[in-house]
Amino acid sequence: MRISVLIPTYNSSKTIRATLNSVLHQTAPPHEILVLDDGSTDNTVSLLNSYKPTIAVFERKNGGVANARNALIKRAEGDLIAFLDHDDLWHPSYLDSQRGLFEHYPNAVAFFTGHINFYGFNDYGWRDSPPDARPNIELIDPLSFLQRYNKTTGSFASMSYCCIPKRVLTGIGDEPFCVRASGADDFYLFNLLPLIGPAVYCSASLVAYRITEAAQSANRLTGVESSVRALEILAVRYREATDRILSRAFWIAFASRRRHYAKFLMGAGKCSEARTQLLHSLNDSHSPRSQLKSLALLLFSYLPDLLQPKWPSAHR
Repeated sequence: MRISVLIPTYNSSKTIRATLNSVLHQTAPPHEILVLDDGSTDNTVSLLNSYKPTIAVFERKNGGVANARNALIKRAEGDLIAFLDHDDLWHPSYLDSQRGLFEHYPNAVAFFTGHINFYGFNDYGWRDSPPDARPNIELIDPLSFLQRYNKTTGSFASMSYCCIPKRVLTGIGDEPFCVRASGADDFYLFNLLPLIGPAVYCSASLVAYRITEAAQSANRLTGVESSVRALEILAVRYREATDRILSRAFWIAFASRRRHYAKFLMGAGKCSEARTQLLHSLNDSHSPRSQLKSLALLLFSYLPDLLQPKWPSAHR
């Protein structure tokens, strides 16, 4: 069984060495390490080239991370695709653990491990043994995964702690990471996967997820808007789904996401756009509880400013 490691990079000179070194120190070495530089303007490419021929380096004009991942998937030869962002780090046993999960659950469509958040541009010092010697391993059915992911994405929030079989990605088509959902391409993929099969989660914290000031200052309104766009694209697939229970759960999650988006729109003073989202959430969801939440927010949006709730800010 072969594992392909795919890393898209962009202006990652501060972190890419540590990221690559974490891959090169795996106890189960991958079949190949494919890195695509997405038009960096710093010295990332020269750093990448210093690792040749151990890694394969490709370059292209800036086209976004979704395009980069799709291009790397087409080049990958492995049976299992391991994704890694250019600033995150793997524990030495990460790929070995993922290989074991893949072999034990061959019908699963995605494999996740736990992770640890760390801050800044320093390296992360792993202990000799995995943080959790006896991790909990779950086979998550499609309905439960869809509900859990949309309730709180934390355990499934990054491609850096996710592996997906090549057959699954190939079966989705040319764009497993939907370019039209730019900014929420992984959100699109993870909401699509329940239509294909179950996922596996291993609680061992085998990934160090880097958090920097740039990431923390992200525009939350833009991020939520992208996720709504992703669900709008997926709506066609869920309308055609034969599993009506799964489809209903999708529409409830979609209505919740629209409400979330509406709150940020209200905070940004975009009242008309917020009300449009709330009306859509009323029409899309056939859950009385969900509709009641949407209706309540819609009514709040028409109250005088002094009586309205404190809407969330678009910035962290």
